[in-house]
Amino acid sequence: MGDAADRHPQDIGGDLTSLHQEEAALDMVPAAKSDRSNAASAQRSERLPKYAVIRNWMIERITSGEFACGQQLPSEHDIMEQFGVSRVTARQAFDALRSQGLVESWRGKGYYVSRLMATASLERLQSFGEMVAPLGVTAHSDVIELLEVAASDDVSDALRIEKGESVVRIVRARLAGPTTVSLDVSYLPLNIGRRLMLLDLGRQDVFVLMEKRLAIEIGYAEIMIDTVPAPAFASRLLNVAERESLFRLKRLTVSNSGDRLMFEQIYARLDMMQFSLRVPRL
Repeated sequence: MGDAADRHPQDIGGDLTSLHQEEAALDMVPAAKSDRSNAASAQRSERLPKYAVIRNWMIERITSGEFACGQQLPSEHDIMEQFGVSRVTARQAFDALRSQGLVESWRGKGYYVSRLMATASLERLQSFGEMVAPLGVTAHSDVIELLEVAASDDVSDALRIEKGESVVRIVRARLAGPTTVSLDVSYLPLNIGRRLMLLDLGRQDVFVLMEKRLAIEIGYAEIMIDTVPAPAFASRLLNVAERESLFRLKRLTVSNSGDRLMFEQIYARLDMMQFSLRVPRL
């Protein structure tokens, strides 16, 4: 994935100008023999099962990028030696990582870091942080653009404002650990967008900021999902070939009082996002 410099606003400004046209055991484990300080940090002064300490130690390295996607992880024997645990405990740590979708194993070859796969529930309105929380990784954003722009046809229709009326556009790369999962382009009325521009959009989800800082009660969202060829600006940020297929979510968020709060176009890699929905048979 590109680093933060690759996501500088100047790199995509021209593209975004015409965006609307493009679519176990319970005792403590000793610190790792070769890295006592890092293992002690992983324990966070709490008494954790041995396997959980090892799991957290590996999660920290996966989310930091030290253990990269596709990279082979230390073997069970390596973990046994480093942490002074049994094979059963080492395997339990790997099983926990596998259940979170963070690692995969191949018989006779060992364990490898999986590509992150975020699951979006279509049964409730989720923030990005809530969506990636089950992966055990930290969600954050690179804020690429904060601008007031003229509303295009689709934005004016969604927000029920006049075409050309000023709105706030917020563009963010959404990351799970070091991995960019999606690119979110959000449009908001000025009375909401201008206040959000002053808040911490890098570490906080917009839904959380609306509810906790702006005292807005979010009611529901209307969502449409399709696939589109990657626009040039999105292909660079998501590290895919230009015109490669991406998921596109068009989401209109509405307050409990019926006010139209935000219209978004969210682009996500096909290999990093999936959707879940429970459908009853009536």
